[in-house]
Amino acid sequence: MGQGFPWEVPRIHTRLKPWVLEFLTPYQKDAWGWLHSRGNDGSNLWWACGSGKTLAALLFLVSGPVGEKKVIITRATTKNQWKREASQYTDLKLRVLSGTTPYELSPGDEAVVLSWEILKGWYPELVRWAGNHPMSVIWDEIHKGKSHRRKEKYVRTNGTIGWRLMENRAAYASRLSKLASRSLGLTATPIRDRRDDLWAQLDLIQPGRWQSSWDFVHYFCDAKPGLYGGLDTTGTSNCEELKRKLSSVTHAVSYTEMAKDLPPKRRQLVYLGPEDQTRQMSFRTEMKKAARRGGSAVFEVRLQEAASRKRGWIVKEVREMLDQNQKVVVFTSRRKDCESLYTSLQKGRGRESCGMWCGHGGDSLAERERMVRDYADHEGPALFIGTHDAFGEAIDGLQHTDVVYFALLPWTPGQVTQAEGRFSRHGSDRPVLISYVVAEGTVDEHVADILLEKLEDVSVTLNDGETQSLADTLSGADNEEAIINSILEVSNGM
Repeated sequence: MGQGFPWEVPRIHTRLKPWVLEFLTPYQKDAWGWLHSRGNDGSNLWWACGSGKTLAALLFLVSGPVGEKKVIITRATTKNQWKREASQYTDLKLRVLSGTTPYELSPGDEAVVLSWEILKGWYPELVRWAGNHPMSVIWDEIHKGKSHRRKEKYVRTNGTIGWRLMENRAAYASRLSKLASRSLGLTATPIRDRRDDLWAQLDLIQPGRWQSSWDFVHYFCDAKPGLYGGLDTTGTSNCEELKRKLSSVTHAVSYTEMAKDLPPKRRQLVYLGPEDQTRQMSFRTEMKKAARRGGSAVFEVRLQEAASRKRGWIVKEVREMLDQNQKVVVFTSRRKDCESLYTSLQKGRGRESCGMWCGHGGDSLAERERMVRDYADHEGPALFIGTHDAFGEAIDGLQHTDVVYFALLPWTPGQVTQAEGRFSRHGSDRPVLISYVVAEGTVDEHVADILLEKLEDVSVTLNDGETQSLADTLSGADNEEAIINSILEVSNGM
């Protein structure tokens, strides 16, 4: 270990549990040294799901100056996980903040963790508590702060037009970023949708260093006037320069590097022709009602139709896997589909030893956590059905799975990458097969088209082989039968 690395400093060493240094992966040690060498310059860890970002961030925090106040902004569902890991690896005592009405923090509190959703309410108390102390901020799941809408126009008393910060999450995150002496952003999915997602995240770790959002999208996103007004920022420009600038502030760990010692993960595209689909249910009445409500309602009915066409095949496949003593997860995007699948799979199952769980956003956070914990602990065949909105991010425990079916596709690269990250991560103890199920002649094909286009954009920007591999699966490029180009076409009847 080279001179000047943080783990050689006695004060820091005593803040870690004695076994932690031997537990660290080579890339965690490398990142710790890299972060230490950057001093107060803002940084990112863009690490694959399940690669140990939380531990790396805790190392960053305990390496800070004496007297520093430490703030962790994360998802509501992971606040307690941060507290548990801080206690597991370090002597850092995290105070978990809750509610939108702040209470007084003690001067003796060294570190707090709160969710993005309540940052606005807690901001004044955080400022008071930090006082003149240096402050580190961890922006966990920093893509949650991707919005550039921080300022609004207003009319000054003299009649001129000015700009002021809005009363929203993005604006308060920006305020806090300017007070931080050290900032670290964590995410597995920096581009959740399009390249313009990057600007606000970069501005949080290095305020004012990435110019304005307007400048960023014109220089790096080839921004043009939109067809229906506003700006079209879906393009790309100056790609190599952006990659160079990102590499200077980012420590990246790919899925491939993280997964060297994990069981293998395989993907496949299951393309259901008409002969493989369940006889179509009649959606004529629903379609007539939806037509009166507008395009989004029509699209929703078509999603329900696509889900119903695939249900019979998925039920048959899942039953076969359970008969082979497999642990199976089915992810979908709609509560109704989630519940319909669960009902169908419960009928006549005759498997007393088979555990079955079904959950979605209508269940409480505590109930969802219990379901995942029970599924992880279950011995023998088991089935977990859930929506990827409720279980596709910041959930630990689904890695004990043999087979995964995506019954309805997520919309964005970030969603699908995060969802896959539930199944192949540290703690995985078995190979996993992930199947993306698409029904020919339905709106499924349109969703796959949109997702594929976005995945390829992410792959180009981040030079991400894992994202490209996923794009290859969805396009049929890695299918030995070369699955039909029509998966990328919107059928005429849509």
